[in-house]
Amino acid sequence: MNERKVMALFAVAAGMICALSAAFWWLARTSSVDEAVVAGGTVFVSVVTLAFIVLAYLSSD
Repeated sequence: MNERKVMALFAVAAGMICALSAAFWWLARTSSVDEAVVAGGTVFVSVVTLAFIVLAYLSSD
């Protein structure tokens, strides 16, 4: 597998782990599924975007 594809896979996996953690934490805190889904989605988009920005910066050498 291409090294770039593996890095992208890890970036998405890290985003999913962070999003699930944030969503479950928010669900335990507020007992609102809708708010937990919003929090998880926001964290997922943020983490994956940041990961791809870092990957683009590192591969620009």
